[in-house]
Amino acid sequence: MMEHTTKITVRYYETDQMGVVHHSNYIRYFETAREEMMTHYGVPYVQTESQGIIMPVHAVHCDYIHPAHYGEELSVVTSLEEMPRSRITFHYRIYNPSGVLLVKGYVTLAFVDVSRGVPVRAPRFLTEVLEKYINL
Repeated sequence: MMEHTTKITVRYYETDQMGVVHHSNYIRYFETAREEMMTHYGVPYVQTESQGIIMPVHAVHCDYIHPAHYGEELSVVTSLEEMPRSRITFHYRIYNPSGVLLVKGYVTLAFVDVSRGVPVRAPRFLTEVLEKYINL
C-alpha cells in the first residue's frame, strides 16, 4: 500500500453559518489530496494528460462521521491499496487536529484515451511507479 498525508486548512467560504464544512467540500479535499499524492510520487496528472490519458471520475463514496470546522487544519490521508487496471481507486481518511476521524471514503477514476474516447488500461509509466509501493 502507498500512502500520503496532505494538510488542508478549512477556509471560511467552505463552511455554513455554523462554521461547519459543507459536505460537498470533502470531495474537493479528496481531489486536492489525490493530486498532491500523485505529484509527491512523481506522476502528476499533467504527465498523464500529456500522454493522451484522462482520468474521469467513475464513482465517489463518502461517509460523514464528525464535522470539520472553520480554521481547523485537517489531515487528509490518501492511500492506494491495489494496482490499477482500467480504473484506479483512491481511499481517504480525514482527521481533525485532535486525530479524530471525520470522514472516510474513496474515489474511483477510469483511464480514457482522449483521442479515441475509449477506456484503456493504466499507462505503463504510472504502473511502473506504483509497483514500487504496492504489494503485487
